[in-house]
Amino acid sequence: MSLKIIVASEVGEREFGAADLPLRIATAPGSQIPVPGPAAALPLAVVDVLDGAPFVQPGGAEGRVEVNGEPLSAARRLRDGDEIDAYGTRIRLALAEGELRLELALDESRYVTAPPVAEEGEAAEDAEEIAPIAYRRREIEEQQATVRRGVPWYGWVGAALAVLAATAWLLFTSTSVRLETVPAEPGSIEISGGWFRLPLGERYLLRPGVYTVTLQSEGYHSLERRFEVGDEDSMTLELEQERMPGRVVVDSAPVAGAAVLIDGEEVGRTPLAPRVLEPGEYRVEVLAERYLPWQGRLEVPGLDRTQRLTVQLVPAFAPVTVTSRPAGATILADDEPLGETPATVELPEGRNEISLVLEGYKPWEGRVTAFADTPLTLPTVELERADGVLRVISEPAGANVTVDGRYRGQTPVRISLAPGRRYTVGLSKAGYRAYSRNVVLEAAQGETLRVDLTARIGEVRFSVTPGDAEILVDGRSVGRGDTRLELPAEPQAIEVRRQGYETWRGEVTPRPGFPQTVNIRLRTVEEARLASIPQRVTTSQGAALRYVTPGEFMMGASRREPGRRANENLRRVRLTRPFYIGINEVTNREFLAFREAHDSGADTHPALAGDNNPVASVSWQDAAAFCNWLSRKEGLTPVYEEKFGKLVPVLPLPDGYRLPTEAEWAWAARYQGGAGKLKYPWGQEMPPPEDSGNYADQAAKEIVPTVLPRYGDGFASTAPVGTFPANALGLYDTGGNVAEWTNDYYAVYTGPADDVAVDPLGPDSGTHRVIRGSSWQHSGITQLRLSFRDFGTDPRTDLGFRLVRNAPE
Repeated sequence: MSLKIIVASEVGEREFGAADLPLRIATAPGSQIPVPGPAAALPLAVVDVLDGAPFVQPGGAEGRVEVNGEPLSAARRLRDGDEIDAYGTRIRLALAEGELRLELALDESRYVTAPPVAEEGEAAEDAEEIAPIAYRRREIEEQQATVRRGVPWYGWVGAALAVLAATAWLLFTSTSVRLETVPAEPGSIEISGGWFRLPLGERYLLRPGVYTVTLQSEGYHSLERRFEVGDEDSMTLELEQERMPGRVVVDSAPVAGAAVLIDGEEVGRTPLAPRVLEPGEYRVEVLAERYLPWQGRLEVPGLDRTQRLTVQLVPAFAPVTVTSRPAGATILADDEPLGETPATVELPEGRNEISLVLEGYKPWEGRVTAFADTPLTLPTVELERADGVLRVISEPAGANVTVDGRYRGQTPVRISLAPGRRYTVGLSKAGYRAYSRNVVLEAAQGETLRVDLTARIGEVRFSVTPGDAEILVDGRSVGRGDTRLELPAEPQAIEVRRQGYETWRGEVTPRPGFPQTVNIRLRTVEEARLASIPQRVTTSQGAALRYVTPGEFMMGASRREPGRRANENLRRVRLTRPFYIGINEVTNREFLAFREAHDSGADTHPALAGDNNPVASVSWQDAAAFCNWLSRKEGLTPVYEEKFGKLVPVLPLPDGYRLPTEAEWAWAARYQGGAGKLKYPWGQEMPPPEDSGNYADQAAKEIVPTVLPRYGDGFASTAPVGTFPANALGLYDTGGNVAEWTNDYYAVYTGPADDVAVDPLGPDSGTHRVIRGSSWQHSGITQLRLSFRDFGTDPRTDLGFRLVRNAPE
């Protein structure tokens, strides 16, 4: 809300607007609210408006200013009836709707000029105060009366010349402001602010200051903009009003109720009520059943106007006339009856499969290609008399039936045969003797052929563990444990069951003259449950994780092992819970889906940023955040929660994605399914054989300090994951490519080697996290060993991670 401010004193009134704010209460000449007092560059106080409400605050000059008798030490809101006192000058406030009036009582000033400084030797008591003469209304009235008395002619001439000179000065010292507007001819232009404004066609002459220009045009949103005029000779101000939205009405013919889509989104059905749209071009679609879709582009000018779009829909069907001899046949399309011949039916555009059905006659089938809105008359269909029907039933059922050697189905089955012709009908079923018979049918005659098949027998012996398990053949119990059976020579459904064991189901086909033995061992429920656990799972990003069974092993390295570090003390570890671990390290492509601006170190070497190369330059916190993001994406429980601005694991570890514990990493990387541990990723001896992994080789000598002599893997930095052979568990890059973060805080184990740690998670707190595995920057015996332990918190261009999640127990 704008507020008009009026300053009134004995000499007249002055009006101020928003462009003049703030108003200075000061003793300096030219102040909007002048008060008598010692000259000072800074104001005593300033009056301003915030959110439509006036307030006053100290201005910086020394001097006592009071509001309602209280010293002004900070900004405060002004209300109707408040009184400001500055050096004895009282300023009374009157606040009404949209107007603030400040009335100055100058004749009550108590300002006292300080006495001159006494000359040396002059008595101080001789000093004398000098006070200004108070303003008197009578003197002012006398001055005004003098003005009203007659002025000599030369006074008028001088005044006119002064006015002309002032006008010329204003014209030549003002800035020419040109307004370029959209629309070119706005409805109204209003400029406020400043104290001098002179319109000259498309230009305005304005004195330096802050102005507000307001444009209003029909069909456009009002525009208000503040601008500042300085000392320049001319300036151009570009102003563009935004067009108001328009309204669109859509009709469809010849049918109503068609769906209307604007830019792919359904907005209603015809007749569509006025739809408000912003100015611009839109893609409009009108869809109705059995009519061709209509599409078009619609330019909406807006400007608060209403447009009407009437769409003429074209039928997506054709009228097709169908006749038959004899008449009265039912016309079917996709098994839906459309009428009886003769009739004209509507068929969808394109190919249609139709049929004619009449009792006592063969069904007629045909294909009709229909063109939208184009009538079509089909030739008269000559219906043929129906064949005879042979129904074939056998005991047992399921026998294959042939007619003149051509397969016609399995019993029970109905077969249409031409009348008056001799056919040979054959039946066969595994385990039974074949059967054949000749038949002749009359027109539209029905006949049933019943056949009892003779079984062929074969011997089957069952060897079953446990010995008291029950055997069922085709759902019928035939004995327990080891059993000898004679069964028809056809596939037999076998079931072996016992309480506490998983039921075995299978199929056996006895062979006459060739006895068979079937060995069946039932699995316990627990064995079956473990066998049902998937050995491989895949993330929503397509990354595979491998199932790892738990076990017990010795983590660390012997003191006698060359290259061993002091933080690799031996420790016996027992893992009791299975887990899934990533076959590959997390790649740049996978991580960029989470953090699109991430860079793994392309400035160090371009290959580090390859899509299928492992992500690098990630902190432990980055890796944990990715795990949580992927868990939420797949509906799993995030493993990490935020405490004091850092992610920490939730205990016990939930089912979401996480980093491996150090023990899990060591078990998966070093141990070959319980058959012993590896020293290096490739085996027990140095140097690495050719193509063992991505280490600091001859290709990397320009960017790493040391390299492996006579070893070349072909990659200066990281390689695409899975490039080199996997370990015994099918995991790639457990050595080389990038080192890997683990879940544990770093610490050095100092306890006895034989004390068993069950599912260890590392220390409860710490500063650094454990890093395991070598990288593309490593070439020494110490780092290339699988027992090598490192630590840190910050990103490195040779440090990434792989995923782990809990597996069902």
